[in-house]
Amino acid sequence: MDKCRRILVVMTGLAVLAMCQGCSSYADKKLAAKMKWEKVSAEAKVRAAKDLFENGRYEEARTTVQECLASDPELAEGHLLMGKLHYLDGRIAAARSSMNTAIEYDEDLDQAWYWLGEIAQHNKQPDTALECYDKAIRLKPVNTDYIIAVVRTYAAQGRYDEALGLLEEKMALLGGDVRLKIAAGDILQKLGKTDQAISAYNGAFLLEPDNMAVAEALAYCYITDEQWTEAIRIFEKISASVDGEKKTACLQMLALCCMNAGEYGRAVGYYDKLSVSRRDNEEVWLQMARAALGAGAAKRAAACATRALSLRPGWADAIAVRGCAQYLESDYDAAIKTFSRITASRKMGGFAWLMSGRCYQQLGRKDLADIAYAKAGRLNPESRLVGLLTKK
Repeated sequence: MDKCRRILVVMTGLAVLAMCQGCSSYADKKLAAKMKWEKVSAEAKVRAAKDLFENGRYEEARTTVQECLASDPELAEGHLLMGKLHYLDGRIAAARSSMNTAIEYDEDLDQAWYWLGEIAQHNKQPDTALECYDKAIRLKPVNTDYIIAVVRTYAAQGRYDEALGLLEEKMALLGGDVRLKIAAGDILQKLGKTDQAISAYNGAFLLEPDNMAVAEALAYCYITDEQWTEAIRIFEKISASVDGEKKTACLQMLALCCMNAGEYGRAVGYYDKLSVSRRDNEEVWLQMARAALGAGAAKRAAACATRALSLRPGWADAIAVRGCAQYLESDYDAAIKTFSRITASRKMGGFAWLMSGRCYQQLGRKDLADIAYAKAGRLNPESRLVGLLTKK
């Protein structure tokens, strides 16, 4: 009987132990399932937080990512996004801490390395920035943001050859990347290699013909290279796509390029458009007068010069243009009288004597012409107006 009782006790104990083990196994599985669910849920939430961040809904993104990290403190993507939010708030030390935490949990998280580079740049630590950018590029060799960051850092250090070398290497892999071509153009322009810069910008412009930032950079390169006709072509395209102050700036550049290209009639047209919004700008009227003078439109030149003088009485530059217009109209007596008003001008006095001499010469007054030329010679006048007149 005792033997049977002992057997029953042992069997009962084993049954209880088995039941306990079963309960423990079930609890463990339940806990594991809960943890897995929380991890999956956190990963899903961090994707939602990224979308909120990209859409500028930063406070909602912050709340969501905090929930993610509460569920899964080891979620590297969550720490990365929190670091971005800190950086946006200007909390640089906190941003760096979050990025470092992200890398602790995932050392292959390229974005975290990139942002550590940006933080180092902010802290004026270019060498540290380059180390971080380099790690980001090793993980994602064809990420344009990372490449541009390295190029920008090299350029700031004056390491232009290394910057161009990296761009050439990456453009061989990403030939259609506009940003890389623009970056190359910017550096080449800074180095004074205008022809190569034009080539780089042209390549970018062909890929993105509606990119007006590229068009503007290309147009200014043409100006630097004195390719006025090409500059006009590009500025006309830009002008057609902008308005307001940008339109005004384009019209000014178009007029300037036309003047330098000797296309004075076209320049008059652009200055005329400018005068609509800048009716009380004496400089616009003066430049239109000069353009009209170059185009041989003496009456219009005189009218524009008169308008400039009404806005700025006694302006020697405008008086000189009006005198030139009278000269082109063969009204030499009137021109002499006009030029006499500015013979004492430091800026225009020499030119006034030169033109007075030409007027006297046309009137057959050689004696007075010689006197005027002598005074002009002593003052050694240099004026663009002379060039305009000698073309007629």
